[in-house]
This record gives sequence, C-alpha cells and structure tokens, in this order.
Amino acid sequence: MPTRPPHYRRVADDIEQKIRSGEYSAGQQLPSVSEIGELYNVARSTAYRAVKELHERNLIYGQQGQGVFVADS
Repeated sequence: MPTRPPHYRRVADDIEQKIRSGEYSAGQQLPSVSEIGELYNVARSTAYRAVKELHERNLIYGQQGQGVFVADS
C-alpha cells in the first residue's frame, strides 16, 4: 500500500498546480498562512511548511510585512 505524502506536501503540490495552471499568476499575492490553513483544513504549522516548501521550489517570494507572492517563472 503506497504511503500518502505529508499534508504540507499535498498543500504545496496543489498550490504549485494552481500557479502552473495560471490560477495564481506571477506577482499575485497568495493567501496568508492562516488563510491557507483554513482553505485546506490543516493546522497553521502545516500551512507554514507548505509555504516554506513553495519557497524552496522557487515558486514564491516573500515581501517583509506585505505577504507572499508568486514568482516570475
């Protein structure tokens, strides 16, 4: 039986798919960590890890005090 990926990775993968499909476009602000937690029904810490994962994939960047935005591809 295959193991399911951790919750944060499933959230990050879904957001990545939305970025690649154009649902979130370059320069667009993503929902906050709290909002991502609510949208995906996961803990805030899980949402934070998903955002961190997206940073590591170079798909998003943070602006101090302003939020997280989709990077240019």
